Amino acid sequence: MKLSQIAGALGADVSGLDLSNLGDAGFAELQSALDTHLVLRLRGQSLDRFAMAALGERFGHPFLHPLVDNGYDDCKAVLELLREPQDKAMFGGESWHADISWLKPAGYTSILHALEIPPVGGDTAFASTVRAFETLSPKLQDVLQRLEANHSYYWYERREEPAYCATHPVVRKHPVTGAEGLYVTRMFTNRFVGMSEAESAGLLGYLFEHQEKAEFTCRFSWAVGDVLIWDNRFTLHYPINDFSGHRRRMIRTSSMEQA
Repeated sequence: MKLSQIAGALGADVSGLDLSNLGDAGFAELQSALDTHLVLRLRGQSLDRFAMAALGERFGHPFLHPLVDNGYDDCKAVLELLREPQDKAMFGGESWHADISWLKPAGYTSILHALEIPPVGGDTAFASTVRAFETLSPKLQDVLQRLEANHSYYWYERREEPAYCATHPVVRKHPVTGAEGLYVTRMFTNRFVGMSEAESAGLLGYLFEHQEKAEFTCRFSWAVGDVLIWDNRFTLHYPINDFSGHRRRMIRTSSMEQA
């Protein structure tokens, strides 16, 4: 396996691994690279939905989406993310977020495989919440380490109560590397525990903008056969919606962290 770093904050290209025929030693190398770089791209892969599900299960218990029904009948752990040329919205939302923060245990890895892509556009950007936390003042770091936040998933904007809700520490510690990262996102986090939304808004807004700074990010352009694997606990991602009039088809599976 060979690694090529994408950006200073996070991200790496991986070569020399076939994800459809990955032994224990190869998976251990992949896991170690993910712990270090937080998001990995492997090019030239060919995985069907069953191989995707099997790969995801090596990272943890599969996530079965409670509200989205575009999974395969014979493989519920894998979702088809299809956008037709006439569609306007992107599946998963057009905002910085981490997958499945509204459950506890929360989402760990997501794996996305490109089957059809537009001729240009449709990149995916990532941000390191570790690098974002590292650059805060020691005083603010100390304050944040003592806070928890509420993560809510409303699904429909007009819903009065969230469909799902969970609380998590605002700062998380990586179980392997020991790195600490912020765990709040503008898509799902609405307040600090013990505070109202109005009281939380100022600091949350600052943290949202801070962790989305360009110097904490990397960006991947897609090719057919690409696989991206990322750690939702210490990254945010943003699917860029700039390919109107073109078809895009991907499959995705996600794994949950251990309780």
